[in-house]
Amino acid sequence: MNHSDDIPSPSDRAQRIRRHYEPRLAAARENHEALDWTSAQTQFARFAVLTRALDLSGKALLDVGCGLGDLLTFLQQGGVEVDYTGVDILDRMVETARERHPRGRFVVADVFRSSPFKSASFDVVFCSGALNLNLGNNLRFLPLAAGRFFELSRQYVVFNLLHERARHNDDRYFHYNPDEVLTMLKPFNCRCRIIDDYLPNDFTCVCEIY
Repeated sequence: MNHSDDIPSPSDRAQRIRRHYEPRLAAARENHEALDWTSAQTQFARFAVLTRALDLSGKALLDVGCGLGDLLTFLQQGGVEVDYTGVDILDRMVETARERHPRGRFVVADVFRSSPFKSASFDVVFCSGALNLNLGNNLRFLPLAAGRFFELSRQYVVFNLLHERARHNDDRYFHYNPDEVLTMLKPFNCRCRIIDDYLPNDFTCVCEIY
């Protein structure tokens, strides 16, 4: 497990995210490269876990850290009809997502600071990759992030994280222990399970709210 005594403020957290991703957008990379995924296949493998775990048909879904709207692309290509809302902290991400998905609903906001959404506004809250950048306080921040996810969802919370078994010397990223994550989730009124069979460096938490 990675540890750091550097605890950034919310504004510093936002700046670190901008410094990491905005140059990648400016470089006109492919979507998966701009979002720091190894390939489009691994990015979509994470999305496939969501659709494998839950029947999303007709559900209201919030995609936290939606990036360029690739989850919406994946769902549309698979014929999955959802009431989709994407939210991201970066204006440029959302602007590009809106250009690529003119009928999509995308919002610029930091849901962890001041959410524009009412409690229990969605059936499913999903977060893919947005918690993997090493911001210095990941272990302290994860329970706060999960708490906001549960606040916004009526039925399910699903998020994926980098697995500690794939930890390497690149300290830009944070790797988590699945058992420790499950322990962290125990105080919430939910039934959680880990899916850990789709990529060697990743795992997904699927939580059903009581």
